[in-house]
Formats: sequence, structure tokens, C-alpha cells
Amino acid sequence: MSSQIKTDILQGDLYINGKWVSAPDQSYFESLNPATGELVGICAAATKEQVNEAVTNANEAYSQWKNIPIPERAAYLTKAAQLFEKRKEELARVMTMEMGKVLHESLGEIGVVIATAQYMAGEGRRLYGETVPAGFPDRNVRMVREPLGVVACITPWNFPVALASYKIFSALIAGNTVVWKPASEVALSAKIFVEVLDEAGLPAGVVNLITGSGRTVGQTLGEHLDVKVISFTGSTEVGQKLAEMSSKTLKRISLELGGKNAVIVLKDADLDKAADGIVKSAFTTTGQRCTAASRVIVERPVKELLVQKVVELAKSMKIGNGLEEGNQVGPLVNEDQLHTVEKYVKKAIEEGGRIVTGGQRVKKLGGYYYEPTIIENVKPNDTIAQEEIFGPVLAIIEVDSYETAMEVNNGTIYGLSTSIYTESLHYANRAAKEAVSGLVYINNGTSNAEMGVAFGGMKMSGNGHREVSHHVFDVMTEWKSIYTNY
Repeated sequence: MSSQIKTDILQGDLYINGKWVSAPDQSYFESLNPATGELVGICAAATKEQVNEAVTNANEAYSQWKNIPIPERAAYLTKAAQLFEKRKEELARVMTMEMGKVLHESLGEIGVVIATAQYMAGEGRRLYGETVPAGFPDRNVRMVREPLGVVACITPWNFPVALASYKIFSALIAGNTVVWKPASEVALSAKIFVEVLDEAGLPAGVVNLITGSGRTVGQTLGEHLDVKVISFTGSTEVGQKLAEMSSKTLKRISLELGGKNAVIVLKDADLDKAADGIVKSAFTTTGQRCTAASRVIVERPVKELLVQKVVELAKSMKIGNGLEEGNQVGPLVNEDQLHTVEKYVKKAIEEGGRIVTGGQRVKKLGGYYYEPTIIENVKPNDTIAQEEIFGPVLAIIEVDSYETAMEVNNGTIYGLSTSIYTESLHYANRAAKEAVSGLVYINNGTSNAEMGVAFGGMKMSGNGHREVSHHVFDVMTEWKSIYTNY
């Protein structure tokens, strides 16, 4: 880390109590473009004292923010949606430079942010309570939703602003205040996001941005007495640590974690549609998404033809810098992620897997590029069929029946997203019932969520909470029961 500030690059400071701040001796870390290795900018590495300051200010702002009428809180989100529209080109470019996804995906992600702001503004009119028939004469009984206080939002780098919007906007409309810790790889994108909220006029302290290491920022938030909720998206391992930290202060915690998602293809499926859905699910965002398809479980009679179609589509995908028009697959986010992918491919070969296409780093491009890779002859319990890779690697598993396919699908520690391609109403409905997954898609890939539909996973893919829909208020509010005798 270096405290030397350059004027010709982007700089991200901390946003605390409505102001952009840094200490005289502030340390900074670099944000590098994974496509080129070039420096995008520098970002402040918060100290524990600065994290505590952000929480203190958020806690103080909470007492006023929770009492603002909900329609007024909604107006801030509506204004933010308008401002995001004006800055979407700028924000999309910075996102692509920081984490590598192709530009049209970054633009699409900002569309999700805008839709989320509008949706949550609408939810301000639907934060309904309940009335309950009283068991005594001359009594009214009602239940209302109450905000909890300071919400710590901890978000990953693969969807730098969409996942933040799910958490932050639902927290705000419910009456909570926010301290946001984004992944360090996308701290400059987070800065622009918060600039928009600042321009929308949010009162000081309602949203605070703290960048820096998980060890300092994440742990401080996880243990802080005044943080009442943790909303986290990331790896299962980190989620487990946060859950352990939060248990000491009885925080509410929402975890959206990893996946080992499968596309089941039965012998009666439309193979062209299946191949298209598989490739889009497996290789867009360079496979770096929690809902990415990393397994194809296919009935033996159609395996060869399906693989042929998937390979043809995968080979046609253009790899390169996400800022250049026409590219479909960008780089992996950093060198560590590249090495992780290489390690898993090597392990798959050692365990008997056979590479059909890909399997190599694209060295001529200079960044952290890896070919879309398809590996067949994979057994259900092989490492590559069990562990999350977070890269453009797809394992092909052959089975003899639907029953075996579903057994293989459910045979991991994860349960986020399952897809099945079939023309059979019988098997489609069985899959919807039998897949141990928070998301089930019939004749669609594994990554195609919609606004207003509960999003989250089962087993080690989460802890039962949901985002994107009104069900998020089970995390962001708590119930108060009010008895009135008259």
C-alpha cells in the first residue's frame, strides 16, 4: 500500500456522514484492470477507527431516518434511479475496467440497479402490517414492521452494483441506515454508486462507504455492537466466519453464498435451446457468478450431440477486453482467480476428465484470460463436479435416467440454481419439486432471475433468507405487536 496520491488516475476516498474523507496518513490500495494490468485508480484502505466512525454516524442518523415517512424515503430512491440513468455509461466503463466483464453486461447491470431502485421505492407503499382479531372485548391488536438500525452491506466484485442495490435500497426503504463494504477489486465503481446517492440528497450518515480489507473492515463490522444486520454475498467460507462473528452479538445475518449449479438435459430436450442456455449460463461474466452453470448432467443417448453443439457455440465466443465492441468473454478478475481455474482444470484431468475444448490461458492477450473450457468424462464425485470454481469451466456428466440426474444434481453441498431441459410435463414438474435449489428453471439456463422474485439458495448456498423481492424485509425489519385496550 502507498499513501502517494496521483492526479492522473481515479481516486476513491471514504464516504462518512455525508462527506468524502481521508486521513492525512491514509493508506491506499490499487485497482488494476484485469484485461491489461494497467492502473485504474487508488482507493482508501479504512482503519478500524474509520469503520467505527462510519457505524457511529450511521447509528446517529438512524433515529431521524426511521421517522421520515416511507413515501419520502421512496422519493430518494426514485431520484437515484433517474441519476443512475444519466451516469450509466461512466459507471459501466469503470466497472468493466475494474473487474473485466464486457461492457454490454456492465450496462445491463446498471439497468438492474435502476429497476431495483424503482421496485423498492414502490415497496414503500406496500410495507404492510397486520391486524389480528383480539381475544378480549374492547381491544385492538395490530402488528407493524420496524427497522432494526445499522445494516452492514458486504458485497462481492462480480456484480459490483447490482448486488449492492438489492441490499442498500431494501435497507433504506425499510428505515435502516447503511455502512457498505464493497470488494476491493471494485471500490471505484462503489464510489460512483455512492456519488449518485449523495446527489440524490440522502441525509448525512444514512449511507456510508468504507473500502479496505475484509480482515479490518469486515471483521470490525461483524463484531460491532451497533451493527444490527449483516447482509453478505460471497463465498461460503467467508459467510461461515461472518455468521460466527455475528452470533456473539445476536445480529441478524443474511447470507447469499456459493453454488455448484447444474443444467439437466433429458433425451427429449430441444438440444439447440439447451446448448444456447448452457453456454450463456456457463461463460457469460467469464463464469464468475454464483448462478453460473458449472455442470451439465445429460442423458446418455443425446450426450454426444449436445456436447457437439455446446462446443461449437463456446468456440464461437470472442475473448478480449470488455471495452472493445464485439467481445463476449472478458478476463478473470485477477491473477489469483486465474490460478484457481488452472488448478481445477489440472485436477479434473488427474481424476480422469477429458478436455473437449479450451483448457488454456490466452497468453497473447496479456491479461488474465482463460478459454471457455468443457471437460467430459467427469464423475459425480470428482472435485470439479463438487467444488465451486468461479471461472469458465463446464463439467459434462453422463447419466442413464432422470432419477440419476436429479440424484447427481442434489449431490453437492450447494443448492442455489438448477435448470432442466425437457419436453415432458411430467419430468418438468418432478424437477420443480425434487431439485434441492432455491431457483429452478424449466427450459432455461441457470442465470435468469427477475425483479420481484425471491432470490437465494438452500443448503450451503445460503441461510434461508431471500433478496430481490418483498421477502427481503424479513431481514431488514422485525415485527412489533401492539395491543390497545379502550
